[in-house]
Amino acid sequence: MIRFDEVRYPIGIQDFRALRKGGYLYVDKTEYVARLIWRSKYIFLGRPRRFGKSLLLSTIEYYFRGEKELFDGTWIGDREDEWMAYPVLHFDMSRTMGTTAELMQAHITNRIKAYEKEYGLHYEGNPEDVGDRFSWLIESISKSLGKEVVILIDEYDNGILGTLDSPKEEQEAMSNVLRAFYKQPKAMDRYVKFCMVTGVARFGSYTLFSGPNNYSDISMDPQFAAICGLTQHELLSAFCEGIDNLSKKLNENREDTIEALRQKYDSYRFTESEELVYNPFSLLNAFAEKRLANYWIKSGTSKVFVKYLTRSEFDLLELQKIWVKSDRMEEKYSTEDSIPLLFQTGYLTIKEVKDGLFRLGIPNGEVRSALVDQLMPIYLGISEDEFPEMLSKLQRTQKFS
Repeated sequence: MIRFDEVRYPIGIQDFRALRKGGYLYVDKTEYVARLIWRSKYIFLGRPRRFGKSLLLSTIEYYFRGEKELFDGTWIGDREDEWMAYPVLHFDMSRTMGTTAELMQAHITNRIKAYEKEYGLHYEGNPEDVGDRFSWLIESISKSLGKEVVILIDEYDNGILGTLDSPKEEQEAMSNVLRAFYKQPKAMDRYVKFCMVTGVARFGSYTLFSGPNNYSDISMDPQFAAICGLTQHELLSAFCEGIDNLSKKLNENREDTIEALRQKYDSYRFTESEELVYNPFSLLNAFAEKRLANYWIKSGTSKVFVKYLTRSEFDLLELQKIWVKSDRMEEKYSTEDSIPLLFQTGYLTIKEVKDGLFRLGIPNGEVRSALVDQLMPIYLGISEDEFPEMLSKLQRTQKFS
């Protein structure tokens, strides 16, 4: 492969092996991996899309597979001395469209069948029972290898979010399929080494698991405030070349470029800790393309999400003035209260914490633009194609009034 003398940014790279073998820039998050494993046997993490949840799970997968060479020079690579290999079952629920219970069941079944083939197993039970088939898979692999199994489930809520706009019957059918699947790790506890689940929606609000108390929800734990996303320190220490190149392209000095990046992509805060993080997807794209643009939004936002949100009665300016408890930010999505949806999906973030209460606000310039571009056309009853022209007219009217 022809190599160029420039930084290779891991845009869209969610596989830890591909990232490390491909020579991509890597910001070391492996200390968090060690802390997660030490923290609890069952972990849940909720973060907005494109914040690095999938790469985190992939890193955990290769750690448990014992692939020591991938971790050379990392925090965990310099400290781990055992490197035991365990069987890993990794389910990425975003790989299905997730629009019907039938599609979701087929996706889960196909993944289980693939693992059966990999480990030379043959299931003789009811092929339609994903719960029984999954529990049988966990037990069979553990017994055949004499080792506990690691279970990683990414974007667990894809089916739930995919049916937000569906009839109640279809939503319940989807929940039944997912519930049968997700409750198995606890049931098979004696065969499980470690289990981690990620998603956008807070799982405690949905009855898909056999009991939320079995999972340590680190979504708002200050110790893991920067587990996903990039801190200011990481920006300044790992992206020196990117900052300099962007400065030249923008014809700005370094300090002004850093401030522009902060205004555009920083200020996500997920816990009581004052640690702020940048959107990593947007930051990497900005350095690769040497320009500031709304990358996170352009990467795709569900039309169902936009429709669901616009059914809610809310004033965005008022939402930024009220103080709420943490429980409210983690509740199940509803059209009666838009705060859980806006916070969990990254459109609102924590701005201030006082006496156990949280004041929310828009994180940065990119999200502010997204709210205008996505929601205003629907409120005005016009198409997205018509909106730019109307906005331009409004701006010209304001300019000359």
